[in-house]
Amino acid sequence: MSKHMFPFSYVALLIGLLIGVGFTAACVGLFSVGILFVCISIGMIQIMPLFKFLEKIINNLLPDDVKRIETNLEKTYTVAGNTKLDPGKYIFMWHPHGVFASSMFFHTSTSFTRWPSQLRNTKLVASGFVMKLPFMKELYNEFNTIPSDYHVMKGALESGDSISVSAGGMREMLYENTVLLSRRSGIFKMALETGTPLVPVVSADDSKVWKVMNIPEWIQAALEPYDICIPIPTFKSIGKYFGILQSPLKDPVRSIIGEPIPVQKIVSPTDSDISALRSKYIEILKTMYKKETGIYLVVK
Repeated sequence: MSKHMFPFSYVALLIGLLIGVGFTAACVGLFSVGILFVCISIGMIQIMPLFKFLEKIINNLLPDDVKRIETNLEKTYTVAGNTKLDPGKYIFMWHPHGVFASSMFFHTSTSFTRWPSQLRNTKLVASGFVMKLPFMKELYNEFNTIPSDYHVMKGALESGDSISVSAGGMREMLYENTVLLSRRSGIFKMALETGTPLVPVVSADDSKVWKVMNIPEWIQAALEPYDICIPIPTFKSIGKYFGILQSPLKDPVRSIIGEPIPVQKIVSPTDSDISALRSKYIEILKTMYKKETGIYLVVK
């Protein structure tokens, strides 16, 4: 009996060994990833020093190429409208969101564009969820970005800074010439509590640069209660955008700064106060959008 079972004992031993090695490797791997994640979270491992080092090398080796790309960005992302806005504290409301809100990013968080110098004390507002990813806290700090947390945004305004926000949120990426404002209240409440003027910024050409792949509707619908979506740009739009390395994009992304809408400070605004401000803002935005694009804006 043992003579017949003997060859199988080697197979069992080998399978057991492979399972043991696999389990050990998985445990060690998970433990290592956990340690790495903790080190990143508490700032022991940082990525910006590497980026700064690479930036110096690229600037020294390819100064002409760097200058060309910066010029292409400036010519691609143009700014017009109320560029002589008085220095002060504002809430810049960007419409529509666009796939990557690239115009809002380049104007607010970089010096590549001709965004008015007197408005440089503006913090970009981005998804708080993204900030939880590895190294993103570093990048947020580097690009003068704050998470879309009500108290953080309000704190920035109370400190005298302006903020740039795409109030329609992520799901606005799925639509063209459409803003999702009819159910928004937080940003208008914040404006009333701090007495901060609202400044509409129309940047409709952003959608010409990036196109979104068609994701199954049931997936996007499942994410709707969480006010998020999955925006995957098409390969064609990615290829088109990287042409900026050689020349400005054929269709410039125009951002038009509107007139500031004064907001009277109300320490404890009511729902009626918030609704009235929102309705006023939407009407002004629709008029501005039609004037600048020739297209009627859809508000949901």
